[in-house]
Amino acid sequence: MRSTWGRRLVKPGLLMLLVFSLTWLAFGCTDSKAGGEQAPAPRADSGAFNVYTSFYPLYDFTKKIAGDKAEVINLQPVGVEPHDFEPSPQQVANLYQGRVLIYLGGMMDPWAGKINSQLQKEGVITLAAGEGLMVNNDPHIWLNPVLAKEIARRICDTLVAADAGNKGYYEQNLQALEQKLDTLDREYRQTLAGLPRKEIVTSHAAFAYLAQRYGLEQVAISGLSPQEEPSPQEMARLVTLCRDRGVKYIFFETLASPKLADTLARETGAGTMVLNPIGGLTPEEVKAGEDYFTLMEKNLANLKKALE
Repeated sequence: MRSTWGRRLVKPGLLMLLVFSLTWLAFGCTDSKAGGEQAPAPRADSGAFNVYTSFYPLYDFTKKIAGDKAEVINLQPVGVEPHDFEPSPQQVANLYQGRVLIYLGGMMDPWAGKINSQLQKEGVITLAAGEGLMVNNDPHIWLNPVLAKEIARRICDTLVAADAGNKGYYEQNLQALEQKLDTLDREYRQTLAGLPRKEIVTSHAAFAYLAQRYGLEQVAISGLSPQEEPSPQEMARLVTLCRDRGVKYIFFETLASPKLADTLARETGAGTMVLNPIGGLTPEEVKAGEDYFTLMEKNLANLKKALE
């Protein structure tokens, strides 16, 4: 635990970063990929501390475990696709004044790995929550509820390391979250096991872990990032595959362009439906009070419809 909480001397490198941040703000630079809501300070009478997360699933799990014992701030703005996001200079500066940063690791939030060691030197506790869980550099592990449980356990352990006095509180909240994830896993297994179709055609390759867990076959239009567009030859192959297998629905996403999914659907006579990778929320989803579990339930309903 830091003994100079809130009273640290600013090192030269950090001073340069802060000066750059103030300059950036003064000139009104507005990059939609970088800017987001600025972090609120914890309430003085709450005993809470700032925990930062790099994108939505980590925020949702952390918020459910931390409850009212920490101020959980998601760096990713609402409506921004997580593969596109990098924090603003001001957000990076804020991290040095927080107590915890939780990020996934790998290709989803590479910026966090670059500053990880410096944050640790400044006394910030960091967690690369997906370390050792990702295969073939695919970051989308949270879509498998079993892997999501492991992420949640790691988050809980990190919160305990930052605030050991509330260990029992965090562990109780973790237990409730794990029970919900177990129920979700059971619903997916029971619902998908008996369906005749197994192919899910998705707009990008976000669902490999989910497909593997439940015996499905992911056919992705683009790669691990939505920006990896297929060649004309690959699109022609996908058209043939969808026609040959009688695919009824092409899945698109809420935070990425549906253009490729719409094109493939037109070429094959298929319909389109949402299969949400839950990398972030739209403004409409925030307004409706959606979270990881409600969106996973909607995904399950759409998978059932597509595979019946």
